[in-house]
Amino acid sequence: MEPSDPPRLSDETRWYTEHTALLITTVKWAFLGSAAGICVGGATRAFLWCLSASAEAVRRLPLGPVPFYALLPPAMMGCVWLIRRFAPTAKGHGTEAVISAVHQSSGRVDWRVAPVKLLATVLTLSFGGSVGKEGPCAQIGAAITSLFADLLRLSDEDRRRLVICGIGAGFAAVFGTPISGALFGIEVLALGRIDYEVLFPCLMAGIVAHLVCGVPPLAPPLHESIGVLRQSTLVPICLAFGAAFGLIALLLIETMRGLERGLRRFESRPYTLAFAGGSFLALFYGAAGTSFAGLGTGTIELALSGTARFALLAFAAKILATAVTLETGGSGGIVTPIFFIGATSGSALASLLGMPSGAFAAFGLVAVLAAAANTPIAAAVMGIELLPGPVGVYAALCAGTAFLIVGHRSVYASQKLAFSKSPGLEIPMDVPVGELGRRVRVRPGSLTDRALRLDPRAPWRRRPRRTPPGERDPE
Repeated sequence: MEPSDPPRLSDETRWYTEHTALLITTVKWAFLGSAAGICVGGATRAFLWCLSASAEAVRRLPLGPVPFYALLPPAMMGCVWLIRRFAPTAKGHGTEAVISAVHQSSGRVDWRVAPVKLLATVLTLSFGGSVGKEGPCAQIGAAITSLFADLLRLSDEDRRRLVICGIGAGFAAVFGTPISGALFGIEVLALGRIDYEVLFPCLMAGIVAHLVCGVPPLAPPLHESIGVLRQSTLVPICLAFGAAFGLIALLLIETMRGLERGLRRFESRPYTLAFAGGSFLALFYGAAGTSFAGLGTGTIELALSGTARFALLAFAAKILATAVTLETGGSGGIVTPIFFIGATSGSALASLLGMPSGAFAAFGLVAVLAAAANTPIAAAVMGIELLPGPVGVYAALCAGTAFLIVGHRSVYASQKLAFSKSPGLEIPMDVPVGELGRRVRVRPGSLTDRALRLDPRAPWRRRPRRTPPGERDPE
């Protein structure tokens, strides 16, 4: 068969037909993205002001020798009452609910979630609950943009895109990182898939929200330089540290998962559970110190500056405090605790090995985020946004390594699976991470199969059976 002639420029259709449609789309989403950024940036700024004012008011309470966190048990009970009474979907760290809304209901979110989530998170953080501030901002952003879509009578697909813009704008505004924050809002929805349809409006919303909110980024003043390490040794060191950060993220995920499973029997008594969780945290802070209470941003800044030394297992204490807070009824985000865990673990490991602690604290911050949330691109861009010169490049290498090491797990159980991290595994696609269960199989004939030399009769070698629609998987 004769090969066909290559296409020529003269064969193309008239350009103005295509570009008229592109111009209309660009103007439309520039307007919608900017509007989302203005609304979410303003709401985030109001939330952060409320958080600061309430924390200051709690510290001024005339408690005498009694520490402020002693009031955490009734505060946790009040948080549970608020959420159960007014907005049940505001439970937990918030981002989970908006991921589920994007996948299951085209981003439709009840507007009441925004004020309830704000009040519940302020109540939790003011009295020492170990949570973050990004979850409420993502949920507030989703609620505002969903209401905006109702007012404009947008289609379900446009609503979904606008709500994703609201999520990204919330992250960008609260952390002061407009590009990586917007990318995080897109990438967190599915493991291994980025929705390019929302890339432009989400970036637009993130940049505008950042400008409106005005929060400065975590820009660590690196007093120590990684120049003391040769490039030939820095790459394997970053690979080793990335693997360690991946295991630390796995510890966080499994701790939350195990505690959630263990506390299921008490779901019918939420107020008792909240009181018990608050009491445990009050005793824990009394023994371990208040550095593990609340946001912990002061500790993160100390780690990034390289001016403080941390116990090797300080990150484990923060994992425990965060898991107990979220699983017993507290409300708030999880990314700020992830920053704490990554920064303190990186600093402690670097100090133990005689390396620059500030730089490796920054590496840990972005790497644990990449692994725990399955967002390697957003984390890598964050490292480049925050760190000077070539330092961000090595942070990105740590992030990519940690992302692979953690496996197909995430702190966000509603995150969809879009690819397998290893060609040696068979992973069902387009299912939530939390429903993966035992359906991970070794691919027959793969290098992994030959290396492990598994028994052909072993149950994990069998292909997962197809579950008919409407029938629940027995596993």
